[in-house]
Amino acid sequence: MPLDQEINVSPEVSEDFQNFTEFCSENSGREASYLELVSNNPLDMDAVTLAFSMRHLVRLSRELLEFLLNSVQDDSIPPSLDSVLATKGIQLDKAHANTLRNVIFSIRDGNDEENHFSLVRALQLMAISREKGRIVLNLGESYAPPNEGWTEEDFGGDDSMLETVRAIEDPHWVRDEEM
Repeated sequence: MPLDQEINVSPEVSEDFQNFTEFCSENSGREASYLELVSNNPLDMDAVTLAFSMRHLVRLSRELLEFLLNSVQDDSIPPSLDSVLATKGIQLDKAHANTLRNVIFSIRDGNDEENHFSLVRALQLMAISREKGRIVLNLGESYAPPNEGWTEEDFGGDDSMLETVRAIEDPHWVRDEEM
């Protein structure tokens, strides 16, 4: 894949990446604390927490980076943890190598596919964050209004909020109501 080619990210991965960036902005500077938390029980961690704790301590080779970026375009069949680790493109920070190795190996050696998926997703999130300029997030499917439409109860009886939301979602609604 050319280095200037845009990468369209699937909706689910896009949503996870947004959660990751929010988590990073809220917890920046506390990566070491989170790494300790992750190392105590790596099998109970979600992808966002794993990615945050490893983001400054793990380097990804260009080959692995491209492999992960290709995989985020279609989330229907995520890559297996074995295929990700087989690329041999992960370099660990020397000072934290033992801790990181223990986290990765405990997840790899476990039989829980959900944990394998979390580590793969964490690596995908790290890859996306390193190639932000090439990334196009797909957040269109993450929001949908209710099928039956908004009601006053959805806004605690506040008519002005209801009208504001209706006007944003369907600008023609205001004109239709006025007629």
